[in-house]
Amino acid sequence: LSRCVCPEGYSGDAGESCVACEAGTFKSFEGPGACLSCPGDGVSAEEGRSCACGAGHFFEDNVPMLSCSGESSESCPCTPSVGSNDGTLSFEADPSDWDWQSCASIIISGVAPRVTVTSLQVQNVQLVLSLDECDDAGCMTYQSAPEEWISSSGWEYQSSKRHLRFRFTWSVSGGSSITTSGSVIATWSTTSMPPGCSPCEAGDYKNTTDAAGCTACPSNAVSAEGSTGLSSCVCPKGFSGDAGAEESCVACDVGTFKPLEGPGACL
Repeated sequence: LSRCVCPEGYSGDAGESCVACEAGTFKSFEGPGACLSCPGDGVSAEEGRSCACGAGHFFEDNVPMLSCSGESSESCPCTPSVGSNDGTLSFEADPSDWDWQSCASIIISGVAPRVTVTSLQVQNVQLVLSLDECDDAGCMTYQSAPEEWISSSGWEYQSSKRHLRFRFTWSVSGGSSITTSGSVIATWSTTSMPPGCSPCEAGDYKNTTDAAGCTACPSNAVSAEGSTGLSSCVCPKGFSGDAGAEESCVACDVGTFKPLEGPGACL
């Protein structure tokens, strides 16, 4: 039975029935695991094996971008670099110090970033992982997830936002009855998810649900981020034309003007 595994597009574990991923979720690998929500405006594709992007959104590569805040040390490394996706926490905890100690905060930016504790050895220490889902790269605005007490490897968390901040915090366990030092050796990694959906940039649009990219508005036209059709493209003030009819926007001649945004002639 242990050789039976759930295929792509199906959640479940050995000995359980495999259940097809629901709409808006996907599972891109064979084996045990849950279906994950499609990031951004993604929708299920290929029978739940992947995600496609809805109107106004395009696939964006998910290369982990790491940054650090707080102190970093040899025992608690945090070196920001594009593409870095792992790190190690290794230390001896002094039994005379019962205060909670913490590592530098690590921020992962990407499309639905995920962090995994890949291996863990803990002795006489309580280890907690704190997580914040952030609205901005500096995590100035965030929502905290419930703290997780970590005692074994395999724990993972996937953010629904573009920035995830996490921090290891620890304390020697057992109070004053503990006379031996505690220790932790933990490794963590971030996983590059399949490309996720991001809004089309201002000046572009996309009116289909697929893996296609966004289309630029006609020359000199403007549109809002995440625009879903050509009709969202308009000529700015001082430019004549009808971008929604695939016309280029032309700057008003000397001695003429156009005070409003949208289709129209210079006066």
